[in-house]
Amino acid sequence: MIKKRQKAFTLVEVLVAISVLIIGILSGLLLVTRALYNVAIVKDRLTASFLAQEGIELTRQIRDSNFLRILNGESIDWNYGLDNGSYIIKSNVEGGQSIQLASYNPSEVPNFFYDNDLKIYNYTDGDQTNFKREIRITNITDNDEIRVESIMKWKTKSIDFNLTVEDHLYNWMKL
Repeated sequence: MIKKRQKAFTLVEVLVAISVLIIGILSGLLLVTRALYNVAIVKDRLTASFLAQEGIELTRQIRDSNFLRILNGESIDWNYGLDNGSYIIKSNVEGGQSIQLASYNPSEVPNFFYDNDLKIYNYTDGDQTNFKREIRITNITDNDEIRVESIMKWKTKSIDFNLTVEDHLYNWMKL
């Protein structure tokens, strides 16, 4: 009598297959979890970089407004309002007021608020955020160059972050 050998999985083969599947599923789950964790960090870094660049641009606007005021006959320096020190930028978007730097102690810089209706960051209205921006101005050479640093500080997932953007503004019109 010839015995037919049955083709079936042994218990060891089943355990190995299940182990491989579990490792694959857990690896994918770990990857998704890590990606979701990093989304908040990347989002806040991107927001901070935009706010830091905005600080530089608004400071540049003060310098350019000074150039226009000089060309219109006012007797002011090109760097009027851009003295050495640490500042925050105050402006009223709806009121059409000019941009102004408000002097602040670096340890007392207030947090930004986010206004959901206007979709802007400001210092007065909306929900408080974790972002703080300090504008640090330093006169460099013979009254023809200033260094502007826009320093962002924030906390995401209980980790402290900071970002510094630096630019140099010049009296290129020699006014």
